[in-house]
Amino acid sequence: MSVAAVLNQAPWRDTASENVLSHLQLPSIDGMPDSLSYDVAIIGGGMAGLSAAQAFARKGASVVVLEAQSALALGASGRNAGILCAGINMPITYTPKGSRAAQLWSDTQRKLFEVLEEAKEESSLIDVKRVGAMCLATSKTAAARLKRETSARLGHGMTAELISPADAAKLSGEFINVKNVFSAMLLPDEGAIHPFTLIATLANRARRYGGQIYGEARVENIDKSPRGYTVRTVKGKTIECRAVVSAIGPLEAPTGRIFALAFKVEIPVNCPVWWDANPYIYYDYRPGNGCLTVSGGRYGNPGTDKFDQQYHSKMAEATRQWVPSLQKKEPDYCWGVDLHVAPDLLPEIVERGDNCLSIQGLGALGVLPGLVLGEQVADQIAASLSLTQK
Repeated sequence: MSVAAVLNQAPWRDTASENVLSHLQLPSIDGMPDSLSYDVAIIGGGMAGLSAAQAFARKGASVVVLEAQSALALGASGRNAGILCAGINMPITYTPKGSRAAQLWSDTQRKLFEVLEEAKEESSLIDVKRVGAMCLATSKTAAARLKRETSARLGHGMTAELISPADAAKLSGEFINVKNVFSAMLLPDEGAIHPFTLIATLANRARRYGGQIYGEARVENIDKSPRGYTVRTVKGKTIECRAVVSAIGPLEAPTGRIFALAFKVEIPVNCPVWWDANPYIYYDYRPGNGCLTVSGGRYGNPGTDKFDQQYHSKMAEATRQWVPSLQKKEPDYCWGVDLHVAPDLLPEIVERGDNCLSIQGLGALGVLPGLVLGEQVADQIAASLSLTQK
């Protein structure tokens, strides 16, 4: 691995505008009174927490987001691979029928279109490219699975089509080596997003409707109180509130480490996101923002970086098989994130008490599910708080 690689950092900070970065700055809760009062306290300022915050604020709630870090985008949300795709962390054909997770397929597709439309607005901060995504089958078994997956997606009202290896090569501008590809599934509505721009947008929307977001506000404990709940931070601040939402997400009780790296490289402007359809191959390839970003891989052990270089080396070599032009190039960025991950992980809202909910199960594919579940949390609690839509 190149000693020039920036370790433990994604390329997003280097590729974000100063305007976007300014919206990620947070006032420290240290400057606030020792005792505060709100309708809703949200723990965690990632995409799920900020989505909940803006939804609550729109409904007329006084809401505060308690972010443990000193600024936004320093957690899992700011270190994801920037892939914007509908669905959850498993194929639609594997999702339990009739489950709330199954409903997330259509919910996240709707949210995908909302994000794409908002990005078109002149004043929008969102940097997103609707370049499509390709799932490439490198075995006959994977090709058969792709055929079933394409049919299932179409049956759910989503967009998908089977294409040939020649089509896949053409769509990538011949950037990808497809000599081992049997067939591919094209998802034309998906693409790549700069995570910082979406985080900044959600934060600004929450602020616009009166929400407050504080940094250095790590929560120590939550207790029942006559008003609802008392939330205490490790620095001694007390927040009295009627409802609590935990949006720490996949950072809570991590079970594995997800790896990522990025090469600075010129890529055809409309090259789609892509990944291998074969099971147990977890690498996703995301072009855009001047880089080819790669994420996934076998899960490492959380809490240790002992094997990080080994995982990153394997990931870089797998990337070179797809992109021969990278044969003599080393990654410019390498990082990892400790998450709660599992092959059968389902995004969900868990009740921990009256008006105390937790957004869980976002795993390695949490951007759109996080946005959807954040809004659903607000809907679920709004009635009991008698909120009025702004």
